Amino acid sequence: MADTLLFALPEKPARDRRDTHWWHVVDGELVSEGQGDEWLNFAGPRRNLIGIAPAAQVRLSFSEKVSATTTDRQAEAVARVAAVNSSLGEDKTLHSVSAVSDDGTIMTAVTEKVAMTAWLDWARALGAEPSQVVPAGALLPLADRWRAAKFGGEHVVGRRGTVFPDEPELTESIVANGTIETLAEEEVRSALVYAAQAPLVDLRSGPFARRRRIAIEGRQMRELAILAALIPLVLLAWALIAIFKLERSTSRLDSETLSTASAALGRPVTLETAESALAQRVGGSAYGGLMAPLTAVYQALQPEQGVSVTSLSYAPDGTLSVTLAAPRVDAVNRVLVALQRHSYRVTAVPRQSPDGRSMVDATVRTGP
Repeated sequence: MADTLLFALPEKPARDRRDTHWWHVVDGELVSEGQGDEWLNFAGPRRNLIGIAPAAQVRLSFSEKVSATTTDRQAEAVARVAAVNSSLGEDKTLHSVSAVSDDGTIMTAVTEKVAMTAWLDWARALGAEPSQVVPAGALLPLADRWRAAKFGGEHVVGRRGTVFPDEPELTESIVANGTIETLAEEEVRSALVYAAQAPLVDLRSGPFARRRRIAIEGRQMRELAILAALIPLVLLAWALIAIFKLERSTSRLDSETLSTASAALGRPVTLETAESALAQRVGGSAYGGLMAPLTAVYQALQPEQGVSVTSLSYAPDGTLSVTLAAPRVDAVNRVLVALQRHSYRVTAVPRQSPDGRSMVDATVRTGP
C-alpha cells in the first residue's frame, strides 16, 4: 500500500512550532488534509514523508537539452551549474538539483544550504524527517497559459518555463495583462497526489541526501539467528569433506607407491614391509638412497598420463634405471627434461618396442 504524508516546511522554522499544512495520500487518493499539529500522529517510520519547501525560498528555472546525444545526467549537471551561476549569492552557499521531465524540459531548483539545513533540523526534532523535499512551485501543473494554485499557505503562479510565488507586485510585473486561470480544488488535489507518487524535483540530493537506515524486522532476526547457528555445521561438513578427500588421495598415493615398489623389487610388498625391503635391496642409502630419485620420477610422470614405466631397478652406487614407454617419444623427453630441471643427472637410450611404442632406457642419478 502506497502511504505518503506531505507537509509544508515553514519559511522560518522555530523549535517550538509544530503546526503546518499537511496532506495524507493513500494508494493514489487524498484521504485527509488539514492545518495544525495532528499531522505528527501520521508521521510514523513506516510512512513515506515528503516536505514541501516554500516557493519564496526555492527558485525554479527551466531549460532544454542542448543536444540529443547528451545524456540526462549530463544535461542536468549543465543546468545546475547555469542556474547557480545566475543566482544571487555565492556558489558555495547554494544547493541545486535538476531533473529532466518527460517532454525533455529540464527543471532546476536552487535554494540556500542554510534553509535546507533549517528545514531538516526542524523536521528531525519533531521525529518527522522527510525522505524527499519538493519545491512548492514544482507542484503546479504547467501549461502554455498562465495558471495559479494554492497549496496550503503557498500561492504559486506559472506557465510552461516559468514558476514563481504569487505576490501581487511580482505577478503584475511578469504576467502584466495576461489572464491567469486558477486551478480548481480537484486539480489541486490531483497535483498533490501526483507529487506524492512521482515528484519531479527532489532537493534531498548531494550533501542533503538521506542516509539509508537498515531496519531488521523480527522475522529477519530469526532468519539471521538460524543462519548463524548453521555456520558451525557448514564448517564441520566442509572439514569432513576435506578429510574424506585427503584420505582418498592418501589411499591413491599408497597404492601407486606400492605398485612402484613392487615393480622395483620384482615381487609384491605391503606398506609395512616396502621400506625395509627396498633398503635391503639397495644395500643402504648410498647417495641419499632410492626414495629421492624414485619420488622425482613419480612426480615427473604425473602430468604425462601417456607415459608408463615398464621396468625399474636401483644400483648400490645410487643409479636408478628405468625404462619408459609412450606412444610418442616427445612425452618421454618431457619427463626426462623435468628430472634434469630438478638437478638429476639423466642418460637416455631410445629404442622401438615390438608393439610400435617409443621406449627409452634411462638412468637417473643424484650423485656424481
